Amino acid sequence: MQEEWNINRAIGWSSMALGVATGLVMGLWSFDGPVLPPKMLEDYSDVHRRLARLGHIAFFGLGILNILLAREFHALDLGQGQKRVAAWAMNFGNVFLPLTLFAAAVWHPLKYTMPLPATSVFVAMAIAALGAVKAWRRSSDETRP
Repeated sequence: MQEEWNINRAIGWSSMALGVATGLVMGLWSFDGPVLPPKMLEDYSDVHRRLARLGHIAFFGLGILNILLAREFHALDLGQGQKRVAAWAMNFGNVFLPLTLFAAAVWHPLKYTMPLPATSVFVAMAIAALGAVKAWRRSSDETRP
């Protein structure tokens, strides 16, 4: 059944590769680099640039969480349906949260789309936490005399 979560691993690793790629591009104009930043990203403290930096970091953080979730599914006390919901919610958030952050950096009204993938990641993590707590309780009940 482990093969079922390979999509989470693939999305997680792809997300981290995109994190590196966006970092390479953004690094070209950071610290007075060899390339001038796009006009809207010139001011380091501007919201546009902050959103772009968050998108870059979200690729890494969510990718790591997605890989961790895929590796931990076997240890979580969850039904197959709960695991599927958590897996797809995590995949949705992993793909769309960084993209909406970058999109909002370009056009601010898109910031209102960010709660949907962010909530999706929360749902995945909440389901995983529930499964971990249930697994812990079950193991502690089994060790009691």
